[in-house]
Amino acid sequence: MTRNAKNTTPAKGEAAAPKKKGVGPFQYLSQVRQEARKVTWTTWGELWVSTLLVLILSVIAMLFFWAVDWVISSSIQFILSLGA
Repeated sequence: MTRNAKNTTPAKGEAAAPKKKGVGPFQYLSQVRQEARKVTWTTWGELWVSTLLVLILSVIAMLFFWAVDWVISSSIQFILSLGA
């Protein structure tokens, strides 16, 4: 760091920057509408593909966890039957 570099963070005793003034409800709603216009909404085709993908992956996950549960359950039953 050079001697001429300024420290931009205020020291402990110094006051922080003043807070921004709030906006009124009508200006706020206007800003919300402006931002909502900027949103890129998905098409119906993208929505259906995404929904179908989620459903398919959920079924795959369900089958995987069912198989793992069955293997663990069968293994425990087998181990417990050895002692009987």
